[in-house]
Amino acid sequence: MTEIKNISETLNKTLQELQNLQGTQKESFEQVLKDAIKEASQVEQEAQNAIEAFAKGELSIHQVVLAMQKADISLQTLIQVRNKVITAYEEISRMQV
Repeated sequence: MTEIKNISETLNKTLQELQNLQGTQKESFEQVLKDAIKEASQVEQEAQNAIEAFAKGELSIHQVVLAMQKADISLQTLIQVRNKVITAYEEISRMQV
């Protein structure tokens, strides 16, 4: 009987730890996504600034193309992460409990 009680206590403790961990991961994952969106926005703004600087004759075409490619890669990466998150959500929602 004590073994069952010990198993029950261990399961409850593990469940509590998992719930605490999930809360931490949720905030952490949310913050990572926010930071990624913010960074992609900053890179896009830098590309726009590079285009304006090129129009004024302050930058070479090479620097502008680099800035635009960097912005494109950031945006494509963000889109792929979004697609993977949506796919994961759809898979989880189809799971039977």
